[in-house]
Amino acid sequence: MNYRNKARFVTLFLLAGGGVNSLYAEDEQPLDAAQMEKIAKMTANPVGAAWMFWGQYDNTQIRGDKLKKAETVSKYTFQPVMSFPVRAGGADLNFVVRPVLQYYNAPNLGNLSYDGNRFTPQGRMSGMGDSALLTLLGPNRDDGFVWGVGATQIFDTAENDLLGQGHYQAGPAVLLAKLAPKAGGTNVGVLAQHWWSVDKNDRADTSQSNIQYFINYRMSTTELVGMSPNITVNWKNDRGDKLTFPVGLGYSNVIKMGALPVRFAAELQYSVISPDDIGSRWNLRFMFIPVIPSPFL
Repeated sequence: MNYRNKARFVTLFLLAGGGVNSLYAEDEQPLDAAQMEKIAKMTANPVGAAWMFWGQYDNTQIRGDKLKKAETVSKYTFQPVMSFPVRAGGADLNFVVRPVLQYYNAPNLGNLSYDGNRFTPQGRMSGMGDSALLTLLGPNRDDGFVWGVGATQIFDTAENDLLGQGHYQAGPAVLLAKLAPKAGGTNVGVLAQHWWSVDKNDRADTSQSNIQYFINYRMSTTELVGMSPNITVNWKNDRGDKLTFPVGLGYSNVIKMGALPVRFAAELQYSVISPDDIGSRWNLRFMFIPVIPSPFL
């Protein structure tokens, strides 16, 4: 992505947020404490009824036996979350659609200098990575036991081979969670996705899993403290390079910016298990998530 396209991408996000703020401003009554708590519950639920502009920034330190020194990878993820009500057999369900766009700034692994068996990337590269689409169907409830089933896909949209895997990939997605009804309780859950490469080309076939688990204590009606890292497994790699298992600690809250409700979060993560050759160690994650008025509520 060149500078002009990147600027358009950021401008579109900011304009969308401003448009959402104006929609809330048109309401006669400002959001009260009970409405803010409901919004906080919906945004903590992967199959909730909230519509969101989900912005996420990750700054990750990578290390390994093949790297001469630690390097950093920055990734900005934009994933609009849209929830559609579904009634089937008397059940009240939500069908959640979440496209995922990713922009990277990373070491240039296509230009390396070697020192024995270890190497140092020369320079950095930036651009769009592969895109994804997650769809889930689950019950429309704010708390209690929550489940979701659906499909997940990865599309070959990377600007170059080093920023993507070069395949269309697809597989199942499953959610299991228990969400606390009141402050003082704990939200726990797992959202698991798996992908296999579907097409055939000269790139290596893929079989990989991403398992996001969350354990968050409800400090107040809108505040959470805990962690929500992503375990990744690359089943095609050798034994010592398959698994990344991070733990973390972070804080999240839903506040009003003008009339606009926004969930923000910050979390520091450390991978207690990481691939031997090249893998993540530390990750600092920030999230900024404007909540959009749903046309169905």
